[in-house]
Amino acid sequence: MCTPELWEYVCNDLTKFDCIFIDTTLATSFEEIDQLLDSTLEENAFVVAFSMGAYATMHFTVSHPNRIQKLMILAASANGLNAKELQLRKSTIDFLEEHTYKGIATARAQQFLHPKKHQNQELIQVIKDMDTTLGKEVLIRQLKATSQRVDLTEKLSKILAKIHVIASKEDALVNIEAVKHSQQQFDKATISILKNCGHMIPLEMPDLVRESILRFF
Repeated sequence: MCTPELWEYVCNDLTKFDCIFIDTTLATSFEEIDQLLDSTLEENAFVVAFSMGAYATMHFTVSHPNRIQKLMILAASANGLNAKELQLRKSTIDFLEEHTYKGIATARAQQFLHPKKHQNQELIQVIKDMDTTLGKEVLIRQLKATSQRVDLTEKLSKILAKIHVIASKEDALVNIEAVKHSQQQFDKATISILKNCGHMIPLEMPDLVRESILRFF
């Protein structure tokens, strides 16, 4: 549940590039996201992708290996969803469809952040604001669309782009070993592993992300 606000801390001082946010919230499947990326991205594009957006970009690039020249992946692996994760999503969707959605709770927002940032009200408010902007309908649509997530690991070697992965060792949502395993499948990929950072790398360490973009691209 991310809006352009996720990238404001990174892009505000990134004057070398034009930051173009690709909104995937209307998509109902990864195939629709593929079509959106195909119609939006220029040839030899430079792409920075985060979390589920990074998985979606890998999904696209596997079948369009020449479209992206350089790809930076933040907080994502190529893994699919297991049976337990799928059941949890189904239960969440069923609950949301039957009840009023009051917005993301503070405790849930904190799970996206490193424990040292659990009292950072500015970051928590950004997460809440993005959730409010998108709302219940988008949340349900994204949960349904991303429940179709399959394991891409064995297909990653098809990707020809130069890749840099940024991951957090203490990410509570994405397993660092899964991230490292995905990175090892690419033909051309480097990785930076962060400490004292949670899942929301663009919010928690925007200066590091900005400097990484300038070095990589």
